[in-house]
Amino acid sequence: MRVAENEQVQRRRVFYIPGYDPFPPRRYRELYRKEGAAQAGISGYDLTLTPKEAGQGFGWHVSTRMEGAETQAEIEVLIWSDIVQGSMGRGIPATYWQLLRTSWAYIGSGAIFRLARLRKGPTIAALYPIAMLLLQLGLAIAAALLVAFLTLNMSEFFLTGVAGPRWVQLSILAATGLGILAAVMVLRWFKAQDHRFFAYYLMHDYAYSAQGRGATPADLQARLDAFGDTIAAALREDWDEVLVVGHSSGAHLAISILADLIRAGRVPTGGPALGFLSLGQVVPM
Repeated sequence: MRVAENEQVQRRRVFYIPGYDPFPPRRYRELYRKEGAAQAGISGYDLTLTPKEAGQGFGWHVSTRMEGAETQAEIEVLIWSDIVQGSMGRGIPATYWQLLRTSWAYIGSGAIFRLARLRKGPTIAALYPIAMLLLQLGLAIAAALLVAFLTLNMSEFFLTGVAGPRWVQLSILAATGLGILAAVMVLRWFKAQDHRFFAYYLMHDYAYSAQGRGATPADLQARLDAFGDTIAAALREDWDEVLVVGHSSGAHLAISILADLIRAGRVPTGGPALGFLSLGQVVPM
């Protein structure tokens, strides 16, 4: 359903589906409060944010006055951050195991080759966490070899003339142990700095989406079904438009939800207009 060209949307119900994000929904409200006020100041319109009316869900109400026109929007965040949090508790070895499984899912299915035929952006985005994690592993191995080499050379220098077979074995063990320790320290440093590199974060995201080789995980599917029920209920209410906004991984989740609603005939012909907006979508993933 569409809003006629000569009609204006004055009352809108907005559903926001976040991406693969472990943060609580209040983060989005505070971002909206801050950035919405900044944009209103730049563009010269009035924007007022108030708490959402009592009921289920997390959201807020927005009133605007722009060029003499007033609009009302009820914004609700469809939350799946708890599922994201449960899937992100991975250590360093588990993350590299995810890298192998996810790479095979893309290569074995041929998806990576179809992805490569698209624009460079999606391909680079898909390969970035793999390349970055392999680079980190390579640097960790290089550090281990360097520390082991230096340890052996120092042992040889200090033990020249007194080293027997036992001392040689101890030197090798010490070099091996210190080399492994250096590698672990390098990998832990990179993981602690992932707020700069986003390699672990993106790897968890890709691994979660690819774990079923294209099938939606059961826990997430149950949540999407509940989201669909919420959107379907709004389509039976008195709104000018129901707008579904999907950010990042939330974009392909929104597409899945809306496709299910349309196939099931749950979008009423005489109801509100149904709109979809993607932000930073990763649909090729």
